[in-house]
Amino acid sequence: MLNRLILSLCLGFLSLLYTFNAYADPSFAQRPDVQKFIQRMVTKYHFQRTELEDIFSQVKIRPRVLQSIKAPMEQAAWYNYQLIFITESHIRQGVQFWDKNRQILAQAEKIYGVPASIIVATIGVETKYGKNKGEYPVIDALANIAFSDSHRAGYFRQELEQFFLLAREQHLNPLTVRGSYAGAMGQPQFMPSSYREYAVSYNGGSKVDLNNSMPDIIYSVANYYQKHGWKTKQAVVIPTLVMKNHYRLASLVNSKPSHLTTQELASYGILPYSPVPTNQPIKIIELKGLHQNEYWIGLHNFYVIKSYNTSDLYAMALYQLSYYITALRERTG
Repeated sequence: MLNRLILSLCLGFLSLLYTFNAYADPSFAQRPDVQKFIQRMVTKYHFQRTELEDIFSQVKIRPRVLQSIKAPMEQAAWYNYQLIFITESHIRQGVQFWDKNRQILAQAEKIYGVPASIIVATIGVETKYGKNKGEYPVIDALANIAFSDSHRAGYFRQELEQFFLLAREQHLNPLTVRGSYAGAMGQPQFMPSSYREYAVSYNGGSKVDLNNSMPDIIYSVANYYQKHGWKTKQAVVIPTLVMKNHYRLASLVNSKPSHLTTQELASYGILPYSPVPTNQPIKIIELKGLHQNEYWIGLHNFYVIKSYNTSDLYAMALYQLSYYITALRERTG
């Protein structure tokens, strides 16, 4: 009797949890802001109103999406973020991924000038080499944020627009495409606008498969970085020694990238471990460690990585993962 009662309570709790996390709202399509969006899609892009209203009537309300967008992982401390992505498992799987796809990675590196290690690390950080592509229907993720009070709602309405265009171009069912809580798709986790702009087909066709076609996936990541200005055979960051308690450092850490000479850096107590290029803006990066902070100088390619995700933590984790994957691969032959 007691076991049945416990089971009943557990099932009731799970049912309540499911209801909290996702429930269909047929009236969603009739909201004034949604109707305004539909009208724009009909007028500007010649979509069918009835088709869009039917799709929006099937959108599920997902409070977890809105919670996640308010507190993204990139707000964590560096030592916590690092523990998630710079792991022995991530590094070893990166080497295996590279070896398995070495031919197509070599071709992409030759064509686009982007190191194979950066391409591999990007897919590793984004989806753990394709294992975690996302559990949310993209239409739900985008619509929930686009028509919310989030300060990023405008951006997500634009991405929702791009998603419908992408679905039409690629012959996708908008209701079945899955991705992250932010609506990013495929192994590279491209937002819809990036998918349309930077995804490329390995065989030159119009259809691009970022879920299952490894050539398309690898070429698309390389193309993304090239189009954002990747400089071939140039460094990403420079490790830096910082003299303790230097009162001027904080102002430099919080400033925008700028041209600084070695002498100017020294005046801030910053001593790079290798020469700093004089032909590009640099940025001092402070990462909060568990016991002490790390300091790096971010170069042009660091900010190319940040075009993928604007967080310093993201770009540094991706760079470090690429470094360790390369080191292990070279050590093991």
